[in-house]
Amino acid sequence: MFKKIDSWIFSRLLPSLHARLVLSHLLVSLVSIVLISVFAGRYIFQAALAELEHNVQTLAFASGNALEPLLNQYRDGKIDPSVLGSTLDQMFQDYPEIQFTLYLPDGSPLIDDSGTLPPAANRKTAPEVMGAFENDAGRGTATRNGANGKQYFYLAALIQTNVENLGIIRLGVPMEPAMQSARQSLGVLILVAILVACGISLFGWLLANNLARPIVSLTRTAEQFSRGDLTVRVEPKGTQEMRHLADAFNTMAGKLQENVRQMRDFVANASHELRTPLTVVKLRVEALRAGALEEPEIAGRFLGEIENEVNRLVRMVNDLLDLSRMEAGLDGGAQDLIDLGLIANDVYSIFNMRAGQVGVNLELDVESGLPLLEGNEDQIRRVFYNLVENAIKFTPTGGKVQILLRGGLDQKNVRLLVKDNGPGIPPEVLPHVFERFYRAETGTARTGMPKGSGLGLAIAKSIVENHGGQIGVSSQVGEGTTLWAELPAVS
Repeated sequence: MFKKIDSWIFSRLLPSLHARLVLSHLLVSLVSIVLISVFAGRYIFQAALAELEHNVQTLAFASGNALEPLLNQYRDGKIDPSVLGSTLDQMFQDYPEIQFTLYLPDGSPLIDDSGTLPPAANRKTAPEVMGAFENDAGRGTATRNGANGKQYFYLAALIQTNVENLGIIRLGVPMEPAMQSARQSLGVLILVAILVACGISLFGWLLANNLARPIVSLTRTAEQFSRGDLTVRVEPKGTQEMRHLADAFNTMAGKLQENVRQMRDFVANASHELRTPLTVVKLRVEALRAGALEEPEIAGRFLGEIENEVNRLVRMVNDLLDLSRMEAGLDGGAQDLIDLGLIANDVYSIFNMRAGQVGVNLELDVESGLPLLEGNEDQIRRVFYNLVENAIKFTPTGGKVQILLRGGLDQKNVRLLVKDNGPGIPPEVLPHVFERFYRAETGTARTGMPKGSGLGLAIAKSIVENHGGQIGVSSQVGEGTTLWAELPAVS
């Protein structure tokens, strides 16, 4: 139940981070004021009462010292009580607010400033006097209402000579002046606390603005982004964490924008690549329907072209599916220990005859003692097939293609190189050779080689990277091209 109430309060009454931060600082300020007022107020009133007691005690002891010789004379019958009264009146003539009463050692009153003697001291009428008798320090205190209804502080002190009690002087002081001063001090303290609280609240408001502004900006940018504007970016502002968040958002937005661009390019390229064979098939079917079926030689040629284009479509679709699975990490396959030397020999055997048919000399050079790899053997073979087939396709008759396997530094990787002495690739084309459907206009693929889908090198790149390796190309126009792949060995 409390959880629901808490959720309702924050979601309905305080929906924004700015409001919650300001309220938190305001609550801290209010709690601080209350605590300061309680503890400081208690201390101020206690200090005021202690000061009042100290002052009254000083007067009581001073008056007791002055009365001591007179009380001795009174006890010996040498003076009457009027002398004692005159002495007290003279002592307290500058303190009209002070009430005084002089008691004898038995507790009976002798002198009172009002002129009317109070009843004899007991615990009910004068507890401070009884306290002075019982206290080792010879004084007692009490707080109660006086005859005029005002609250008074009373202090009684013994008047002694050696160990003999001569009497007790009791002084009464109204508490209102001392409490008024304490209340004024407390008021000043509370005013200062309120000013400090206002300062804290203002600081909290500024801090909340500083924290909330980048979040609001990020939210607005994200809303624009969600509406399809992929060019918007967040300006890094605020705290270090908010700047890092803005940088991370901008990086994510940039990558997403690039992915969307690549996806659009991919769709456009795929549509273009699929349109060509479909157009050929459509035209040949229309020609057959228009009468070419009646001419066996033409019909056979058209059907052969249709079959080639269908095979090309099948290869392209299969390559697209394979590439999508590999890029999504869904085509890992079984992981085995792989000897690249054995795969290189198998690939050489397969392509040597094909290369000879088109007049290309295929060579194999495998370094001995190569370390093993761990990965999917079918996929690694496909890398060999795609690189070698690409090299043979664009190497002119009489040219040469080399398959080289070399160990890396410290035998931590194995490097595959496929070199040809074909026409080479211009520098401006090199960064694009591993893009999907990209075909460099460096020459014409030879007759007899199957027409590619434009995905072979992209698939090879995806396989190599999924195995933790790197792939690249180097080329000089007129001198040939080297495709290389570096794969990590089993440690």
